[in-house]
Amino acid sequence: MTALEVVLFSKNNVPFFAVVKVPRLQIAPHVANLPRMKPMPDFKTEYVPCSEAERAGVELWIRRLDMIDSPAPGNKAWKLMYHVERANLQPKPALLTFGGAWSNHLHATAAIGASLGMRTIGVIRTTEAELARPTPTLQDCKNFGMELFPVSRSEYKEKDEPFFKAWLCNRFDNPWVVPEGGGGPLGVMGCKHLVENTDIEKPWDAVVVSAGTGATAAGILLGLKGTAPLYVANALKGFDMRQNIERQLNLALNDSEWSSEIAGGCNVWNDAHLGGFGQISKSTQSFIEKWKAETGILLDGVYTAKTLIRMQLAWRKSPAWKNRRVLFIHTGGLQGNRSWQ
Repeated sequence: MTALEVVLFSKNNVPFFAVVKVPRLQIAPHVANLPRMKPMPDFKTEYVPCSEAERAGVELWIRRLDMIDSPAPGNKAWKLMYHVERANLQPKPALLTFGGAWSNHLHATAAIGASLGMRTIGVIRTTEAELARPTPTLQDCKNFGMELFPVSRSEYKEKDEPFFKAWLCNRFDNPWVVPEGGGGPLGVMGCKHLVENTDIEKPWDAVVVSAGTGATAAGILLGLKGTAPLYVANALKGFDMRQNIERQLNLALNDSEWSSEIAGGCNVWNDAHLGGFGQISKSTQSFIEKWKAETGILLDGVYTAKTLIRMQLAWRKSPAWKNRRVLFIHTGGLQGNRSWQ
């Protein structure tokens, strides 16, 4: 299957991104709103020797998105890249998005907005009283200039409903609305660029990444083009991550059959939440400390630490991992560690 990427423009100059798949001589267009891409920060991929990998006979490499030169280190820079492009098309460029008290996504949106001089609005699942005593994450957002707008939990559940988004757009002078976590077609297509040409030319035996919305995993699947299996560590308890990855793909490609085919290239670890989203046990904290002491690399407690714990369990349970060359995507999120440190 060959994918051809084309940018089209409607009468009002709104750009559309078309992904055209070509099986033999047939062409079927799949269109998702996607503005042009601008250069992104460089990331490095480094070999990381560690005792657990050596025991399992695994060659472990880590893509250090946590170390990029960006106001928002981690995968959020890629999830937001096209959202920022689209926001610039608004009559008054602005980003509105959603999150909780320790949201990496809110923090990244506020930071990127501040660096670009773009207005940002954060719709927060909290109360006025709680917002008066903001977490360090929300205080950072305020310092970056983000307008924080509290809503009740029941209102927050309506965040994806058209009527609620229309009400927010009317209230805040028509900003570009970014889904919670930065997903949707623009987030997925941004994360496709987390895969380099060298990943295709010299395929990995396995690629491993954490998942909350599934948008990053969906983008990586698109980028890998079936050259390597993707292992996804689900950070959410009782959530069908594979189904959501397929949904994210379909939002970007507008082709359910093709999305299902691509999603077939991922293996989801649904037990990687280790008690639930945001639940960071003493054992997880201890793992973070030991990993940092051994490798010099800091992990976050919500995503990357739990992913590495689950990956190492897989190594111990199956000899099939022996002699594999494995790429782990470090998605950042380190500011969230303040929730438990």
